[in-house]
Amino acid sequence: MRTKTEKKRQEIIDAAFQVFSEIGFAQAAMGEIALRAGASKATLYSYFESKEELFTEVMCENAVDEVKAAFLLLDPQVAVEKMLLDFGIHYLTAVLAPQMLAVRRLANHEGGRSDLGVMFHERGPKRGWQMVMDLLEQYIQQGHLRSCDARVATAHLRGLYEAELMELSILGVIKVSTRQLVRDVVKRALAVFLLAYGPGAGTR
Repeated sequence: MRTKTEKKRQEIIDAAFQVFSEIGFAQAAMGEIALRAGASKATLYSYFESKEELFTEVMCENAVDEVKAAFLLLDPQVAVEKMLLDFGIHYLTAVLAPQMLAVRRLANHEGGRSDLGVMFHERGPKRGWQMVMDLLEQYIQQGHLRSCDARVATAHLRGLYEAELMELSILGVIKVSTRQLVRDVVKRALAVFLLAYGPGAGTR
C-alpha cells in the first residue's frame, strides 16, 4: 500500500501523462499539471525539479510492469529458441498495450525536438535491450548462435519482433492484437532470426 507521499507522487505522474499526451511537452505547463494533480506548484517542484525531469519520469513510469517483466524472463540456461519465443511473446504483447503505444507516440513526437527522447531511451529501452544483447552474447559463446556482433543481432531481433505490428498499431490501423496473432508474428520473426544467426547460418 502506498504511503501518502508515494500516492501524491503517482497522482502527479498520472496528471502529467494526461497533459503531455494531450498537448505535448512544449505546451504543457507545470501549473496545469499541478492543478490536475490536486497539488500546488511548490508541491510539484518538491517532487520534480524541472519539467524535463518530470517528463522523463512519466515516460519510464508508464513503461508498464509487463515490459519490465519480459526482460526479467531472460535466462541463458533456457534453450535459445524457447527463450526467444517466450520473451518475444511477452515483450510484444506488452509494448502493443494501449498505454505503451501512448508512451511510444509521445517519445516519437518529442524525440526530434529535444533531448527528451534520448533521456527516455537511456533510462528505459537501452537498459532492457542491453540485457538481451548480454543474453545473445552468452548464446554465441555457448555455440547456440553463430559468431557475430551481438549488438547488431539484438537490433535485428528487435526489428523482427516489431516489424509486422508496431507501426500499424502506433498509427491506429490495428486496434487490437490478439494473443494468437502475437504468437504467430513472434514465431515468424524468430524463424527469420535463426536463419540468419543460428549455428552454421554464416555458411549457408
